[in-house]
Amino acid sequence: MLKRTIATAVALLLSAISADAQYFGRNKVQYDRFQFAILETEHFDVYYYPEERKAAEVAARMAERWYGRLSASLHHTFSRRQPIILYASHSHFAQTTILPGSVPEGVGGFTDHLAGRVVLPFAGGLGETDHVLGHELVHAFQRDILRRQGRSLSLLPLWFSEGMAEFLSVGLSAAAEGAKAPELDTNTRMWLRDAAISKHVPTIAQLRDPRWFPYRFGQALWSALADQYGTDVVVRALAARSAKNVVGRLEQATGTNEKQLNTVWRDYVTRIAGETPAETTAPLPRVVGGQPEDGRLNIGPSLSADGRLLVFMSERNRHAVDVFVADAQSGRVVRTLVSTATDPHFDALQFIESAGAWDASSRRFALATVSDGRPVLTIFDMPSGRIARRLVVSDVDQIFTPSWSPDGTRIAFSGMSGGVTDIYTIDLADGTVRALTSDLYSDLQPTWSPDGAEIAFASDRFASSVERLEFGRYQLASIAWPAGSITSLGGTDTGKNIDPHWCADGACLYFVSDATGVSNVYRLDRASLGVTQVTDVTTGVSGVTALSPAISVGSEGTRVAMSVYSQGAFEIRTVDVPQPSVAATMKTAAVTPLHPTARAAAAAPATSMNLRPYEPKLSLFSLGQPYLSAGGGPFGSYFRAGVAFGVGDLFGEQELDTAVQIGKRFRDLALQTSYVNRRSRWNWGVSGAQVPWIVRAGVITRSSVDAGGAPVMVHDAVQEFQDHRQLSGLAIYPFSRSRRIEMSAGIDAVTFTRDVTTTTYSEETYRRIGQSTSSRPGARPATSFVTAAAFVHDTSVFGPTGPTLGARYRASVGTSIGDLQLTTVSGDYRRYFSPGDRFTIATRLEQVARIGRDLTDPRVLPLVWSPREFVRGFVRDGVAERASQLSLGNIELRTPLSAIVGRSAGDRLPPLELFAFTDWARFVAPPTLSLSAASRQLLSSGFGARVNAAGFIFEFNGARTLSPSTGWHFVVNFRPGF
Repeated sequence: MLKRTIATAVALLLSAISADAQYFGRNKVQYDRFQFAILETEHFDVYYYPEERKAAEVAARMAERWYGRLSASLHHTFSRRQPIILYASHSHFAQTTILPGSVPEGVGGFTDHLAGRVVLPFAGGLGETDHVLGHELVHAFQRDILRRQGRSLSLLPLWFSEGMAEFLSVGLSAAAEGAKAPELDTNTRMWLRDAAISKHVPTIAQLRDPRWFPYRFGQALWSALADQYGTDVVVRALAARSAKNVVGRLEQATGTNEKQLNTVWRDYVTRIAGETPAETTAPLPRVVGGQPEDGRLNIGPSLSADGRLLVFMSERNRHAVDVFVADAQSGRVVRTLVSTATDPHFDALQFIESAGAWDASSRRFALATVSDGRPVLTIFDMPSGRIARRLVVSDVDQIFTPSWSPDGTRIAFSGMSGGVTDIYTIDLADGTVRALTSDLYSDLQPTWSPDGAEIAFASDRFASSVERLEFGRYQLASIAWPAGSITSLGGTDTGKNIDPHWCADGACLYFVSDATGVSNVYRLDRASLGVTQVTDVTTGVSGVTALSPAISVGSEGTRVAMSVYSQGAFEIRTVDVPQPSVAATMKTAAVTPLHPTARAAAAAPATSMNLRPYEPKLSLFSLGQPYLSAGGGPFGSYFRAGVAFGVGDLFGEQELDTAVQIGKRFRDLALQTSYVNRRSRWNWGVSGAQVPWIVRAGVITRSSVDAGGAPVMVHDAVQEFQDHRQLSGLAIYPFSRSRRIEMSAGIDAVTFTRDVTTTTYSEETYRRIGQSTSSRPGARPATSFVTAAAFVHDTSVFGPTGPTLGARYRASVGTSIGDLQLTTVSGDYRRYFSPGDRFTIATRLEQVARIGRDLTDPRVLPLVWSPREFVRGFVRDGVAERASQLSLGNIELRTPLSAIVGRSAGDRLPPLELFAFTDWARFVAPPTLSLSAASRQLLSSGFGARVNAAGFIFEFNGARTLSPSTGWHFVVNFRPGF
């Protein structure tokens, strides 16, 4: 029986290089080379690069303040220095080599469970950075506490760990400002109100379901527990080391059972919801959302000035967040403006912090994007949606919320540079960029007045003091154009004041405030600075976060479109303005900026810092689970023991991974080590290995007689080994996130051995009489110099069980020179069509050909190990063992279970996909060999299902073989869809 089992677990324990040189997959591109240095404080090593030096010093002081708060609250101190790695923007953070894959836009930082590194980009403001830093340092404390218990933070559900991190980072900040008890932020209260109104409050057990956002609901649960059982409930829960699960930790921490805890939790949500009065006006008209096909995320509305069209961002296609153009009255989608899922020109839309903008003529639309790691203003001709211009803005690291000047010659935007955000303008004629603000305060969401005389924006500069590490609420301000002088416009007396938009005549500004505890739309009179509430939404007018842009003014200033959270989803609704106010006019008080020197006497305690350069060093960062196995059988007794370990530097730019296995004999020794370097855009590595392969194994049974003439049964167990000793190098260059080239070269030395284990049994008693093993050389050794090159393109989008959209192809050539001279050329093209979100058509065409002098040499491994990998239903190995060419075609019609049972019901079930397929393959043998007619062409059709079980994808299929016809075969595989 033909085997292709590697007689070692090495391949599963490694390899850094194979992780990069994957057959397909998107690329992690190093667009920039960051020269890190270290700020040493009492408890932290803060890693930063020169352009973010000022912001990094502030962050280092924040970290020490958080250490004091968390150490006191959690009754814990670190036993070693904690590394914190800072990036100046999310576009820089997305290039980090600490995580192997892509970093989603919604990730604002992470604490890796393996090495404990805290990694984050600066957020839109230092106050938001302070929150994220506190959140991640809670994880560092959680990890350290659990590590001393012999537990892992990665095994806790997200609502437990992330919810606790939000609860402490928000609550301790509020306590530092004088709050008597841990507080919930306005955004989390919005989620709870909606759950209560919708009568969909989850139980504690249901919080494991990812549809219950773990950050918001987890935070609220910890707040409920602290409210009932005391704020140190988190300490008791983390200390409950004898608990079998997280619910057990809560029961030990509170002294009550799960049923009572659920009662406390539901009562808390009901109370929070009851603190908000019901809407006093009719619900606002819904334009987008409310139906399962609309998705749960419809945000960033932008109304055209003429009120005809609406641009918004949504994941309605279930592949990624894309940009859509819709009729502003009916909400009917006219076209997809940008599809980030399959368009290689867009790395990110920044949908959390940004929204697009129409010009005054409603004929151009500007969108802040990231492309090839650079901030780009993409300008579309409307309504055609054609890209008219891509304007790279090299002066900043990231751009947000563009706004056109009335004459259409300039665009104002909020730009991030050095870890802080300021207001900029860019001249569209010559690309000149001008910074209108330049300091450590946060300036967001600029909007140009209709007369072009000023730019309104939101800022924390009037209520913040960097020296005291006090980051106040956002208020409205304006910059005179072109003079650049700044004037405070105020806003509501409490709460945030963000996302300003001008009335058509410039006499007022519409903005979002949560002065009443609920985010709603307000209007500010430009002359008197008086404020009037415009909407009365019970849940909230909000984007994804509390500072996300949420409104747009169009239709010549008479209509406001807004993102509203309702029934577990973000919808887009509209309101016509002006209209009678639903609340009394509020007069804002004059706002006086906090001057740095005015409060010097009460400044925050200084943090001592020591600066030193960063010098990469390799240290142990992973240790695989050692294994030990032994046994016996027809091939004799065996013993195996092995372990894998990895060393690397702090940034994951250099990794050295090694795996080793030993056994009874020297032949059982398996060793593989690889080094990979990701310090530049070129990724390269070297690897060496000694790996024994079992390429054939079988048992031959015969009758014989022993020396005394008694009948015996003899089993000859034959194993054919190949011992590969390899040394190779690999280089990869990504042109973009979707395209790359791979090149490799190395030496492969192979020896061949044939072992025969003879076991003799008595035919009368069936007892084993004896066993012996003989080993003899097999084929002649072969040493070859092997080179290969490949071009890879991949814009595919994965669903839970396989690709659902896009295309991927790979063209490669490999040559062996030396004792074995061969060339293998292959092309693999796959395309995925999604006419709707109800099904996907997946296709694959592949051609592989092998040519050369030693095409028929028995030492050459088969081109095709088993046809079952290509044509389902053909389960017999060796069918096409001697083939030198392969032509392959596959087609599948896939549909998620949710398309049949409904999206809401399907979301409560494990991700499951149903499919029907047809597979075809044609094999060609070398001229001196031949294939049986039954092996030349294979064809099958059938059906099946794939299920994603905790990240493991299982395929169950029934295939009817058609050519040759052998009936139905049912097989279980462990693999995703092709």
